[in-house]
Amino acid sequence: MPIVDNMRLLNEPSLQAMMDRKRVDLLFICGVVNSKYLSGFFHNGGDHDGTVGARPFVVMYFRDESKDPALLVPAVDLHLAKVSSWIADVRGYLAAELYSDLPDLIYQDVFAAASAVLRERAANIAVIGIEEEQLTLALVEKLKAFFADRKLVDVSGEMGLVRMRKTSEEIRRIRRATEITVKAHESFHLAARPGVTDRELYKLAATRIIAEGAEEAKFIFIGMGPTRYAANARFLTDYKLKPGDFLRVDMGASYLGYGADFVRSYFLGEPAKAYLDAWKHLVDVELELGHSVRVGETGGEIYARGVKMIERYLPKFPREFVGHGIGLVLNEQPRMSVGNLVGIEVGTVYCAELSYYLGDGIRLHIEDMFLLTDSGVEMLTSDCPRELAIPI
Repeated sequence: MPIVDNMRLLNEPSLQAMMDRKRVDLLFICGVVNSKYLSGFFHNGGDHDGTVGARPFVVMYFRDESKDPALLVPAVDLHLAKVSSWIADVRGYLAAELYSDLPDLIYQDVFAAASAVLRERAANIAVIGIEEEQLTLALVEKLKAFFADRKLVDVSGEMGLVRMRKTSEEIRRIRRATEITVKAHESFHLAARPGVTDRELYKLAATRIIAEGAEEAKFIFIGMGPTRYAANARFLTDYKLKPGDFLRVDMGASYLGYGADFVRSYFLGEPAKAYLDAWKHLVDVELELGHSVRVGETGGEIYARGVKMIERYLPKFPREFVGHGIGLVLNEQPRMSVGNLVGIEVGTVYCAELSYYLGDGIRLHIEDMFLLTDSGVEMLTSDCPRELAIPI
């Protein structure tokens, strides 16, 4: 039995169209994100050192649909991969362990396993797509040597565009991650009172995330006290909240590999009028912008519109983007930034995000999540409060 319902996560029509357009006969995908996307197996490749090198998890995906894909994994991960991936042909190679608890042949290395797949498929392979931007130079050189008589093309950017339009299963996972994060934020908000530390708030939010069914908190960034200005304060300080303090929280749960991402800002007690006015403008524009996105608009067009909207009220907007896509990665296409020509598609999940400094180290920040559907825009974080003041 699979660990989870091992449905195909990938958008196969988009993937096939990309391979046709690039004339790619075989995708040889080793990157951390896209090997998970194509296989549905959420391995830990790259988690230890952040790179993909000596022990890659490889998906071999053929443009010829009569040729079954294959998943190549280190031997230590073979059993888990077999029960986790929708791909039927899973093969192990020597890495971390010499053999597994299964009777399967263990190949000498990943290239021996790949050679066997190519030989058995008897495929006519002329052009191979790899993710050169995601791999170590040493691994790229090995791929060039292995495929010496074939043409290699970099599909790093194209794979990001394939992932942009989410399947129903991906949307289900993101929606669930968002629901869990909203509940965790509720625990955070209720506990944010004088005398409470950032460590205590973190623990409450993380505990709620797990209790509600997530496998982990992708991140919980709390800015308060000595880190009140920080966008992503990774270390807790044990600062105790005081009346009048500003605090900010950016959090996201992970549900079956897919995450949520939204931000709220608060003052303990009644903020000064300047903060209330700026906050109202940020929230109003963020909501209007998020709901205004339409199919076919480019990320650059949305950015230009968002900046024009907010600078009617708050001059010199500081951000290089006003939103981004979200899925397996927390910041992916469509990036709503200057000059981005990527067009928005139905099935895109995105965040609208604005922030502003008032010159005193306080960074007001708001972010919400949206889904573009056939019938319009659905706001996924509508149930999360946006009031700036926490009464004390």
